[in-house]
This record gives sequence, C-alpha cells and structure tokens, in this order.
Amino acid sequence: KRFIRTIRTIRTMLLAVSIFGFGTIASAQDIPDAERVTTNDFRGRLEGTFEWEVAKELSLEAGLQLRLNNDLGSVDRIHTSVGAQYEPCKYFNLGLDYILINGYDSKVKSWDKPRHRANLNLEGKLELGRVELSLRERVQTTFRTDSVNRYEKMNPEVVLRSRLMAEYSIRHSGWSPYILFELHNTLNAPKVVANYKTSPRSTDNYVTRYRAGVGAKLRITRNHRLDFYYYFDYDRSYDIDYKGNAGTLKGYKLENEFRHIFGISYKFKL
Repeated sequence: KRFIRTIRTIRTMLLAVSIFGFGTIASAQDIPDAERVTTNDFRGRLEGTFEWEVAKELSLEAGLQLRLNNDLGSVDRIHTSVGAQYEPCKYFNLGLDYILINGYDSKVKSWDKPRHRANLNLEGKLELGRVELSLRERVQTTFRTDSVNRYEKMNPEVVLRSRLMAEYSIRHSGWSPYILFELHNTLNAPKVVANYKTSPRSTDNYVTRYRAGVGAKLRITRNHRLDFYYYFDYDRSYDIDYKGNAGTLKGYKLENEFRHIFGISYKFKL
C-alpha cells in the first residue's frame, strides 16, 4: 500500500509539472527568443573611507569610490556614500547606507543623471579560532532620476544581495586574507510579455549576478587600514524594448558579462 501511495504521489507531481510546463510554453508562444550578447571587461576600483566610532556599538562612515571600466580605460561611475552601523553583540550587526551614484557614459562623453541608492544590511558572524565566518543579507534599492518605461526598467529597482565570507587572521602580522561568494537576486525586475497593454503587469525574479572574490586586509596601525581584492563577476540581465505607446514587444536581449575587478580600499578609523 505504501508503494502504491508513493507511485500515485510521483504521478501526481509529474502531472502537475507537465501542466505547469505546458502553461509556461503556451504563454511564451508569442514571445521571440532573446538575443544573446556576451562581453568581457577588466575593471578597477579605488576607494577611501572614513569611519568614526561614536559609541562602542555604533559607528558612522563616509566614503568616496572611483570605478573604472572598458579594460581600465575609462571612468564608469563615482560613488559618494554615508552610512551607519549598529553592533549590539559580536555575532550580529545592522547597517544603513546611502549612496549617490554619478555614472559616466564614455560613448557620448557625458555624465548620466544621478541615481540614489539605499542599503539595509543584516550580518551574522561566527568566530572559529582565527577564522571568522559571516553571512550578510543586503536589500539594495536604487532610485533613478531619468524617465524610463516601467515595463522595461523598474524604478525603484530592488535587489537582494547575499554574501558568504570567510576571513583568516594571521597572527602578529596585521594581514587577514579572505574569500567570498555573493549572489544578487532581483526582487521586482519587469517580466517580458508580448504586449504590456494586454498582459497584466508582473515582475520576474532571477539571479542577476554571481560573484566570487579573494582579498587581503592589512591593519597598518589602529587608525589606518588597507584592503586589496579581486572579484570575478558573472552578470546577466535583460534589455527589453517595446514599441512606444503600442506596447508590443520589439525584442529583448539577454546580456551576459564577465567582469574581472581589481580594487584597493583605504580606511581611516577614528
């Protein structure tokens, strides 16, 4: 009897999957296949940060970051940031950040309209001898100041960033090498439809970035810190294009980009 029940359960699950798959295929019949575009780029980051420990559990930060792209040949953007971090215990901290993003378009040689970004960070830590493990969840919300079609690009755009990191403190050296892995998940990306005027507005959720990184932090003195790092990013996103007021889908691209990012960060801690 248990065997028969198991077979029936499996059959029911397969039937449900088949119905779901057919429905998905049917709903996608009017949508053409995405054009695939793949690019590679070497990028760089230079950053300076000031941290002020207001109280034992509370610290404030301000920073400026320059980003380079096009194989380190042009400016990509400048980030100006302020933030606060509250650490009620050594196992957990809560952070809030605001970032002003000034992007530069090297093709037309002009600055884009600025974007505003707010981050909510929740991080848990665990120390195992000289190794510190941490898991950070970041809700990232970016507001655009230019005019966009909300069916092509969301405003604001909300992304969940999940980062797992392991850091090792080398005794009597000031060096702390680390490795990390991070996923970026879209929470409200626009869904591709044949015609947004005849289809209900809906959102899509998918992993838009995979990141693996290695680095090393150096504590020069109590006040001066350096961080050297390398990230390998695999980015994937959709570039959707509809026909003006008609709402009909002209086409869309699946943009894949492989990024090699080299960075140096300096922090002055008061």
